[in-house]
Amino acid sequence: MKHPSESISAYLDGELTAGETRQLMAHMSTCGRCAAEMEDVQRVRAAIRALPVLELPPGLVPEAEAEVIPLRRHRGFWVGAAAAVVAAVIVVSSILTPPPSPDLTVEDLSSRFGARASLDPTFNPTKIPVLYPEVGE
Repeated sequence: MKHPSESISAYLDGELTAGETRQLMAHMSTCGRCAAEMEDVQRVRAAIRALPVLELPPGLVPEAEAEVIPLRRHRGFWVGAAAAVVAAVIVVSSILTPPPSPDLTVEDLSSRFGARASLDPTFNPTKIPVLYPEVGE
């Protein structure tokens, strides 16, 4: 019987299809050698992942020298600055805007808008004269 050693690694890498995974699991349920091999491979992978990451001394591998990649500027500063400017404009405009006059009455409003209505024909609906026939005609 052929033991699927390559399929075990592919399975652990997540490269098998659903059908291939079912076949591998069915084989491993009856084959103790493949089940032990999977456990060994998993232990080796876990041990490799647990190793510390070491930095190589510069110049050890010349073709693998670090490449300097400039980072994008963080735009959060500019967004905060714009928000501060907008807040400052709102505060200054609220301070410099005069308060509404408390002695404004309905008569004042009526006289202001009434004057506008008399000067601006589009302010009010246009009146259309209705011609009635004279009685004698």
